[in-house]
Order: sequence, then C-alpha cells, then structure tokens
Amino acid sequence: MSKKDDILEAALKIFTELGTKAASTKSIAQEAQVSEALIFKYFKSKDNLIEEILKSGYREATRLVSTHLEYKSPTDYISNLLDLPKILVLANKYFWQMQYKIMPLNSMAVAHHQLFMKPCYDYLIKAFADLGYRKPILEAEILLLFIEGLWKHIAANEFDVEHIEAITYLTKKKYGLIL
Repeated sequence: MSKKDDILEAALKIFTELGTKAASTKSIAQEAQVSEALIFKYFKSKDNLIEEILKSGYREATRLVSTHLEYKSPTDYISNLLDLPKILVLANKYFWQMQYKIMPLNSMAVAHHQLFMKPCYDYLIKAFADLGYRKPILEAEILLLFIEGLWKHIAANEFDVEHIEAITYLTKKKYGLIL
C-alpha cells in the first residue's frame, strides 16, 4: 500500500471510532505512521480527506450493486434492493459504520448518500407502478425508509448473517416476493 492509502485506511478507522468532528489529523497521522504534513500534502484539509473516503466508499458501493440492481422485473428489483443493506455493509463494514456515525452531522455524507440512492428511488417507484400499486411513490418511500433503517441497524450492531437474512426474507415475504 502507498502512504496515501495508509492515510485513507487510518482516517477511516479513526473517523469510524470518533466521528469526523472529534477526529484530529494528528491522530490520523499517528495511526497511519506518517507526518501530519503528509496528510495535508495529499488532501489539503480534513474535509478533503473525508470527501475522498466518501467518494471511494460510494464508488465501491456502486461497483458492488451495479449488476445486482439492474431492472429486469419489478419483483426482482424490489427483492434485490432488499438485499442491498446486507451486501453493502458486510462488504465494507468500516465505511458504513463511519457513514452511520457521521451522517447526522455531515452534509457532505448526506449528499453522497442521497446521490447514491436516487436511482434506487426512481426504479422503486417504477417497480411499484408496474406491479399496480395505487400509490407507488409512497410505497417506494416506505420501503426506502426500511432499507435505510436496516443498513444503519446492521452497521451499528453486531448481527450474524443468518439474522440479517431472516429479516430480509420476512420483508420479501410480506411484499409477496417469496411464496
């Protein structure tokens, strides 16, 4: 790994533990075993460092779900979207734990998340409309509230995969996606 990667990894760890407000570039430098000046050389500011972690995390998330969330049919799309929290959080737990911690106080984190979720919202409305739901926009909002809550719950707690799958399975069953 490069020094820049060491800094990003250390920053993710520190931001996950302390949040972005409480974390200092000094503590990140100590964790990465680099000088604080090197952090500023690569990133110019703590906000730029946060931004790079967010961009990287959402690039990885987009890569993970790009084929998983193709719209083939409305039921497949809804079913696959319900798998999203498990897939994302388990694949990059520290990033999603950091996101869980910083989103309430960080508009940059919120903006990246909204941008990532926007296509899901649009396709979810289409899926519910295609299935003949009377209020597809409200149905999409309800399901997205559940998905948001589920990824946050997974990120904030230690659950085994079977428990997460049981929650997802029950939700799919309630929507008639599983017989």
